[in-house]
This record gives sequence, C-alpha cells and structure tokens, in this order.
Amino acid sequence: MAKSIPSATITLSYPLWACDFDPHHANQLIVGGGGGPGRNGVSNKLTILDVSNAPNELTNTAELELSAEEDNVTSVAVGPRRNKSTIVYAGVNGSPEDAKRGNNQHFRVLGIDPSSGKASKTSGVRIAETSRHALFTSTDPNTYQRILRVTQPYTGLHQLGALATGLSKDSQIVLFDVPPSGAAWKPRGLLDTPDEAMDLDVVQTGPDTYQLAYCDKHDIFTVEVSQDGVTDPKLVYSLPNDEGPTSRPSFRSIRYLNSDFIFAVVNDANRKGVVLHGYRLPKPEQESARLAVVKRLPKSVTQSTGLAVRNLSPTGSPTEAQGDSQYVVAVAGNDSSISLLTLDYKIISNVDLLANLAPFHTVKSAHPAGITGLTFSSVPPAPKRSKSESDVSTRSEDVSIKLASVSMANTAVVHSIPLKKFMDRSTSRDTATPEQVRYVVALKSERDTLGWRLLFATILMFTFVICIGLTIIEAKGWGEPLLGTNRILPASWTVPLTNKGPVIGSQTLGDLLTGVQPEAHEKVIIRQQHDHHADLAAVDVHGLPVAWKAEIHDAETHGPAKSWDELDEKDQHVWRERLQKTGHWVEGMSETVLKGIVFGEIGGAIGAMVGEAL
Repeated sequence: MAKSIPSATITLSYPLWACDFDPHHANQLIVGGGGGPGRNGVSNKLTILDVSNAPNELTNTAELELSAEEDNVTSVAVGPRRNKSTIVYAGVNGSPEDAKRGNNQHFRVLGIDPSSGKASKTSGVRIAETSRHALFTSTDPNTYQRILRVTQPYTGLHQLGALATGLSKDSQIVLFDVPPSGAAWKPRGLLDTPDEAMDLDVVQTGPDTYQLAYCDKHDIFTVEVSQDGVTDPKLVYSLPNDEGPTSRPSFRSIRYLNSDFIFAVVNDANRKGVVLHGYRLPKPEQESARLAVVKRLPKSVTQSTGLAVRNLSPTGSPTEAQGDSQYVVAVAGNDSSISLLTLDYKIISNVDLLANLAPFHTVKSAHPAGITGLTFSSVPPAPKRSKSESDVSTRSEDVSIKLASVSMANTAVVHSIPLKKFMDRSTSRDTATPEQVRYVVALKSERDTLGWRLLFATILMFTFVICIGLTIIEAKGWGEPLLGTNRILPASWTVPLTNKGPVIGSQTLGDLLTGVQPEAHEKVIIRQQHDHHADLAAVDVHGLPVAWKAEIHDAETHGPAKSWDELDEKDQHVWRERLQKTGHWVEGMSETVLKGIVFGEIGGAIGAMVGEAL
C-alpha cells in the first residue's frame, strides 16, 4: 500500500452526522449534527470549517447553534451561489411536539454570507437560517429527513435536489428544483415507495432532464425527470437470492459515476464482508442494468457505513461526452476505516468501459467511533499542457483533492489525496484533436494480480516438469547432460534402462521368415543387410548387425550350418544374447522358434543363422 496520506483533524463540541463540501469553494466544508432534543447540554449545530491549511489544521470559521428543543442535523447539501451568499440545504426535524401535530418542518434552507442577519459568528463568515418547510406528507411522528442530495452544478442550468424519509411507516422521496440564480427552490415531484430508500443519488442528463436512482435493501430503481413530469420507478437491478433470504446481501450506498454508470456498495448478510459493484445502466429499450466491475474489500471490513465518489475529469455540461477519466472512491467501514480506490473510465472503439477498480490506500481507525459521513471536495481545474513540458505525469505542482469524514465522536478529519497530471498517449481518438491532459491520483494502485499469479504458477509448473524430464534423461543416459544431476543422484537412479523388448521399427524372427517363400527342400539364412550408408551405430558392442535380412540358404555362399539342438550350450547362450540385443527374441519367447532355425559357425565378427523351411 501507499505511504500515509496527510490529514488534519478537529474535534467539535457535538457528534457529527453529516458533511458536504461547497462545490464552488473547495476549502469550505459544512458539517452538522448534535445530540437531538433535550440531550442535557449536547447542542445541535451547523459548523463551517476552513480546510485551506489542511493537512496542517482545520479552522472553525462559523457556527450556528440550533434550538435545543429540536432534533439534530441529519443531512446536508450545499446548493448554488447567489451573489456572495452560498445556499445550504439541511435536514433538521422540528420538536417532538411539532412532529406529533403533523407540522414537522424538516427541510431547512440556510445562507452563508459575510453579512447575514441573525446568526452566530465566530469569524468573518456568518451562517443563518432563511426558511424551513415540511415536504413529506407522512404524519408518522418518527419520520425524519435521512438523505439529501443535489446534482452537480453547471453554469446557468437548474439543479435537481432529492431527499428521502427515514424511520417512516410511509416511505417517500421528494424532488425539488434548484434555480442557478439562488432563487427559492420549487417542488418537482413526490414518490411513495413501498420500502425505505437505503440511499439515492441524482444526475443531470440534459439542459432540463435528470435521472434519480435509489436503492432499497435488494433493488435499484431509476426515475426520469423532465419538463413532462416524473416517471414511475423502473426496477433496473436486483441482488441475487441464491442462498435464501437470510443470506441475501443488501445495498448500503449508491452514487452516479455519470449518466451511463452507477456505483454501489453491497453488504454481505451476517456481516461477512463488503463488495463494490459498478453497473452499466440500461438504455431506454433495455430492461436491466449489467454488472460492469466488481471488487471485494478486505475481510477486516465486515460492513460499510458510507460511500463517496469523485470524477477527476468532470464534463463542463450535461450534454458533453465524458472522455477517459479516473474516479476516486472512498468506502467507510464499520471498523472506522476508509478504503480508498481508483476506478478508470475508458472509451475503446466507441465503447465506454469501467476498468481497474483497485485500492491505493487504507486509512485505519480514521476516527475514535463510527464514521457517519464522507464527502470529496471539488476537483481543481483541468491542467494545461505546456509546450516545453515533455513529461506531464512527472511535472506537476502540488495539487490534491480533499476527502472529509465525520463521526459520532465529534471529530472531523480531512485527508489530502495528491494528484498528478496524466496524458494517455495510447488513446488518440481524433488525430485532429490535441492530446488532453487530466488529473489522476498520484499514488500507485494495487492492480488485480490474479492473472499474473496464474501465469507465474503455470510457468513454474512447466519449468518443474522440464527439470524432472531432463533429470530422468540424464540419469538414464538418454542424452547429453545439461543440469549435471548425475553428480548428486543416488547411484541406483543412474543405471541405464535395458531394452527388454523389440527395437522400435525392427522385425521379429517370424516377421523375417514370412518375407521368404522357400521350397520344401530349401533352407533360409538370416544375414546382415549390406548398406554402405548405414550408421555405424547399427552394429552392437559385439560387432553384430542390428539389421538382418532373410535369404534362401546357399551352402557354397553361406557355409555349413547347425540346428539349435546341435549347438553346444555355450553357442546357444551366445546366439540367444545376440538375438535379444537386436530385438529379434525377447525373454518369455518359446525356444521352439529357435529350434526351427539352423545356425552358421560363430567364428569371426559376424555369424549367420539358417532357418529350415517350414
């Protein structure tokens, strides 16, 4: 893994439940939380943190204390700017009495301004509440605003916001319009869902078209939002239920990568692990999403509690095609760890792909208690390539993206992840377009090594088999020594094997005799084949020929001959040994075959055998 990523920590006076970076000001972080109504001195607050000096320190620049009679802050999202003011949306339940009366004004709108009205001030920045509203229609007093998301801002375009209930008998999702000028929000739609949303996200697909994605425990749904209205939820993916309902995994978090892909965190049943999924969303004519990338987190992470994703090369408008890019992913674990990964988005032959989902760092024990929120800062402007810059991947000023996390232990931590310039020279889709420089994480990711492990194991096994084969060949004297194993092998292993069967390609005595058709009074002699081109290796250690030829016996040419029984025991042994070495007779053969043959005298280097015609 990479070296430690620098970080800065601040401890506030209350437990933190939500956080979000200002998309227009990467060094401004808004956090919120509290102890809820009547918690004996544990306040409910919203705090603005200046992270410009991170990783050295975090500074509390402004703080707004909410009513002790009301609930704590449960969700936060930063909206557009209006002149010098920044709009912030938050989820804060009213008092329990208001909730019982059905008047729970949970949706709060606040402004961060150097010169706001009634506000709490700790520095030159002020934060104040400007309005509050009740958007849920449920009368369940336990209902609260658990989730709040706003689309990525684009210059001059409206954004879409979405919020979802928690602990409600009547689960709902509310959509609202966010004008770019900072004017008042407007309702866009309300969805009644049969099950509570575990998480949701929104993405802009056109000048005034959007898509909402939400998940319950086992399913992902999408909803189209346009000027024509809001469509019914469409089921695009369901987690498999192969091992029964008690072993079925469940969704914890989802985030859009772009309008074509969505990223999800899946918790295994019974706290057995966490799996990350990337899905290719279906086209209008398609029914289901398809799994595009999968990664299991280490076994030490048994459950996930949060997710944050940031595109390091975002587009300038919702209609602009996404080019090659890298995403940085942060997953909070129930052990207070943060797993950091990179994910590549590539376009190959006009096909967009997700690849290389790989970890590059793990922050262990990031907080003293459970992590309740994760968020990334906005990305620095795209780098420009200098004419004199020969290697953009190594020539870069200090640039980083910040990851903020908060916990119920009152702590906020900001990690600064270093970035570097990168230009992929291998991907040139249009020769008329200059190569684009983009940012990637400067720390090296651990690529999936399974393929390399299999290749290494195959090479190792193949090498082992070759060594064993060469050892046997050398031990038995079948070839030239290459390894020199004879010097270390036991003597019994290096005894050459004897060939107790016929030589491959040779003929038995029966084969030779069937090739000659003598008359009744004629005899057959088996003699050496005279081949002037024959290899000298065709003669054995006794000078005997390996190849024989059957001919009609001529006493004047071949000389006298004796039958097998007429030979003495010594001569029989010599002839039997000769025939065995040349493969014409093997152990176990009956001597009846030999008794049907007559033999020439043994004198000289080569003798002859004569067979009587049968």
